[in-house]
Amino acid sequence: MSSFVDLHHHLVYGVDDGAQTLEDMQKMLLRAQLEGVSDIVCTSHITPGFEPFPIEAYTAHLGEARAFIQERGLDMRVYPGCEVLYTESSARLLAEGHYPTLAGSDIVLVEFSPDMSFRQLADAAASFGMRGYGVLFAHVERYEALRSLKNVQKLRSEFGVHMQMNTNTIIGKKGFFTERWVRHMLEDGYIDCVATDAHNLSYRPCRMKQCHEMLAMKYGNEYADELCGGFQRRLLEI
Repeated sequence: MSSFVDLHHHLVYGVDDGAQTLEDMQKMLLRAQLEGVSDIVCTSHITPGFEPFPIEAYTAHLGEARAFIQERGLDMRVYPGCEVLYTESSARLLAEGHYPTLAGSDIVLVEFSPDMSFRQLADAAASFGMRGYGVLFAHVERYEALRSLKNVQKLRSEFGVHMQMNTNTIIGKKGFFTERWVRHMLEDGYIDCVATDAHNLSYRPCRMKQCHEMLAMKYGNEYADELCGGFQRRLLEI
């Protein structure tokens, strides 16, 4: 694969705990280019029903990212999106148009509190599904309920949940049980895609290239390509 798709990236500045300034955003774009990323979905945090999403600032700053890409002649595209912290209002507010899906698709990136039960995760997927949206669970390695592979299987088969793992989880050192769980999730095909969840250039940077190399070494190039871009392009039709 000549380029990667990062569909979880806190690129847009001044709206969450990701990029804080225009310069931060520009540097993150350049870092992503060096990492081989050609397509970024800009998934700023939102908390439906608790804090209003600053859609005007988000849209304006996303436009500045596109202008910088054009000015520098980068072979890169950026798309709107968000990372939704699930609340009881999330599905309804999405249907009412209060925040964007991933790249204008019918898919939404959803995160949860780490201690949410399997039943709560299933109810969340069902609530979006009833309104015609598919769900991609963000950084699934964080949720205790998903340490049970039976729960993972049920969410995928009965609720159509797609699952994203962070690149740092694959790259970084892990304890024995986490290492074993990550290996099973990957080997059994329960992870649909990886994403950087990049927030900055210091402790949470874009590290897609290294992740692809590690996946290719362990599971082969075809599987690495699928997790780093193939699935994402089909899902979002980009």
